[in-house]
Amino acid sequence: MPVNAPMEYYKAEEKFKSAKTREEKIAALEEMIRLLPKHHGSENAHAQLKSRLAKLKKEGEKKGAKKSGIRKEGDAQICLLGFTNSGKSWLLSKLTSARPNISEHPFTTTKPEIGMMDYKGIKIQIVEIPATFDPSFMSIARTADAVLIVVRDDNERIGLEEKLRDNFIRTQLVIANPLRERPEIIKEKIWSALDMIIVYTKAKGKKAAIPMALPKGATLIQFAEKVHKDFVKNFRFARIEREENKRKRIIQAGLNYPLADGDVVEIHTK
Repeated sequence: MPVNAPMEYYKAEEKFKSAKTREEKIAALEEMIRLLPKHHGSENAHAQLKSRLAKLKKEGEKKGAKKSGIRKEGDAQICLLGFTNSGKSWLLSKLTSARPNISEHPFTTTKPEIGMMDYKGIKIQIVEIPATFDPSFMSIARTADAVLIVVRDDNERIGLEEKLRDNFIRTQLVIANPLRERPEIIKEKIWSALDMIIVYTKAKGKKAAIPMALPKGATLIQFAEKVHKDFVKNFRFARIEREENKRKRIIQAGLNYPLADGDVVEIHTK
């Protein structure tokens, strides 16, 4: 048994031992690997856990296990969760152009439904998970940028948070109540949870500016790399238009300069 492992490690170990599906075992092993302290005395334990994880994944590939991964598209991915008839399919249809089957009958959604949400020109992928909470589908939430849970009351919120813990999902959480909040408000909550900024790229001599999503605290080098790798190699300076106190300010900056939400950036190269 590993030395100095936290109590959560042993809980994950128990989940692994009692797991009934391959997906549940994989989730528990990944959590054990994450929680096990990394030091000289735990190297063998880490190696054994990683070997066991690799074997399970390989077995799944050989046996044609159900593919649960959803290819990430857009600037971020949000996982939408809720109990049956909670309104999550309705909300997906309001946030995106997706048209999921909406019904009063329980468990209408049987596979993940996908839609693309537009936020000021930024594309955010929304993936609705069926209320069956199939472990193979829940694995999507572990790699999503945030999880949006749809609730009607505190009991549903508590139940969904428990589902997340049971599946070792520690992604940033957004709580939405479609009965009380308009879709526009929920859209703002999603964007806030992503902790990103919108920066506009502008070609030299042109007025049109294209929105780009970047993490808060991003610098010009991250911006330039996302536009095109050659912009970093041939970079001279950047001209930034920034609005401060309702007045436009022009800044000439180098690659390490931090960007702010709403900046319009024009890169000048050699």
